[in-house]
Amino acid sequence: MSRVEQLTSYRERGLQGNQLDETTLIKDLGMLGDYHADGGERQLTLISMKGKDWMHSAETKGLCFVKFHENILIKEIILETLPDHARLKIVDAVLELSQVRKKCYPEICKLAVKGAECLLMKEVRFAKVINGGKIAIGMEVIVIGDNIS
Repeated sequence: MSRVEQLTSYRERGLQGNQLDETTLIKDLGMLGDYHADGGERQLTLISMKGKDWMHSAETKGLCFVKFHENILIKEIILETLPDHARLKIVDAVLELSQVRKKCYPEICKLAVKGAECLLMKEVRFAKVINGGKIAIGMEVIVIGDNIS
């Protein structure tokens, strides 16, 4: 069963994030208090536990190991298997996976230069908030498809 493992809000770009026990997602904007909460295709950044564990255990640390910051860490989900526009439900909140994916920087990333696989390209997804609501650590994440209003 997929669950919210961690919630992080970033008040300003470049500053350390604030770990949260719960937060509010705002329709068409993102996470309350997060600097990304301005609409568009990248309102929230999601990563699977598989991706996060890989980051911690990788011998070669890529550029994005420092640069990348997620809002929601989800346990027991494989984000790479979900299609663009798939929807995730967390209680009343509904997120829609964006077709926009994490960007790679092959000219300056140690992983890309070595020709190594980067799981962040697969296990990081951006999402839009289709329906707002309060979410908290431990809440179930349900894949509901792409036809929910």
